[in-house]
Amino acid sequence: MTNKQPYQVVMPKLGLIMTDANLLEWFKSDGERVEKGDTLFSFESDKSVVEIEAPASGIVQTLVEVGATVEVAIPIAMIFPEGAEITAPISMPAPKQDGQAPSSGVAAHPKAESHPQGLRATPKARKTARARGINLSTVSGTGPRGMIVTADLDSTAVSEPLVSIKSTPVARKMAADCGIDLYTVTGSGKGGRITRDDVSAAIAVQLKSAPPAQRAAHPLPGLRGLIAERLSISWNERPQVTLHSDVDATQLVAVRDRNLTPDGQKVSFNAYFTAAAARALAEFPAVNSQLTENGLARFDKINIGLAIDTERGLVVPVLKDTGELSLLEIEAGLTDLVDRALSNKTLPEDFSGGTFTITNLGAFGVDSFTPIINPPEATILGLGRINPKPVVVDDVIGIRQMITLSLSFDHRLIDGAPAARFLQRICQFIEDPETLI
Repeated sequence: MTNKQPYQVVMPKLGLIMTDANLLEWFKSDGERVEKGDTLFSFESDKSVVEIEAPASGIVQTLVEVGATVEVAIPIAMIFPEGAEITAPISMPAPKQDGQAPSSGVAAHPKAESHPQGLRATPKARKTARARGINLSTVSGTGPRGMIVTADLDSTAVSEPLVSIKSTPVARKMAADCGIDLYTVTGSGKGGRITRDDVSAAIAVQLKSAPPAQRAAHPLPGLRGLIAERLSISWNERPQVTLHSDVDATQLVAVRDRNLTPDGQKVSFNAYFTAAAARALAEFPAVNSQLTENGLARFDKINIGLAIDTERGLVVPVLKDTGELSLLEIEAGLTDLVDRALSNKTLPEDFSGGTFTITNLGAFGVDSFTPIINPPEATILGLGRINPKPVVVDDVIGIRQMITLSLSFDHRLIDGAPAARFLQRICQFIEDPETLI
């Protein structure tokens, strides 16, 4: 920064399909100094929570409230250099729209008041609540999507002055979506910070104590709503068929015990099945396809997504160019994706470009299930648990390590026989896992 001009911070665009994001948390308050590289704020896009570093050093002035949905390129904060005059919130140019010239003098999103984060309320309602000393977390909103409007405050008693609540972004979103007052929740995290588990426990207590007639419906939260929408589209638009096949994984278990990573760890079962699926997709290119507006599209690249259960819900990060990777490279890539997904460090581009998905419920003791296709892909492979069972081998009953594979496919693109041959090929790789090393 030069000439004492403030630095404008905008909502970044991460990934080609990102259009907006939900602002989750400011890590610096108004008037607080931030150093370049310090974590400044976090936001939630379709499938990831991202922390953004400050692009410059100086004094912070935020322009957008926590909980607001902000389009990319919209100014959300200013960073003033030392010695600069810090003015009232500045009017920022609106982002350029297709076919329009950028306009000027358009005010930025309204500044947040000092109320619990994650609540939906109009700026006027927040200002009025602050003036009256009303705790917004105790107010039921009657506006769009449950937003609190000024009229909702008329019958609300004045509360004690608000105090700062330490809570994780996920805990705040859960509490706001389920109507939980964070002031009533005891935090079990570091320094008394309220976590997802604390809010889940509060929700369980609330549901247990309330009569069924008093249990109000709440809109699905961000990621849960997105999952519901995508799966509804997949189920309604695709004539889905699922094939189940029992596979002898005895050799796989034995090979896995012998074949270790450079640091002495066993290669995960997910890596073996991902490698087997990649090999089979290379032999059956018709499966590595999807239906577009212009017709059938077949992909040159094999990009396999792995469904991961996180505290925010189910996400499917994608391992790119899986067909070009060795087994150990697949293991390293999946480990990185899983670690970043569980710690909310994934980026929007981690979820793009998938051509095939694997979902594994074996750890939960599930033998077989019907996985739903992850649109716009054409197939998904479900893995059950590996379990010792009595099996007839060469006319003799023996105990073998068996697993059930479940392949769901879009019958518009793939017929039953080709899908069965594709699944059979995966089974052959699993029964002879040395070919995958």
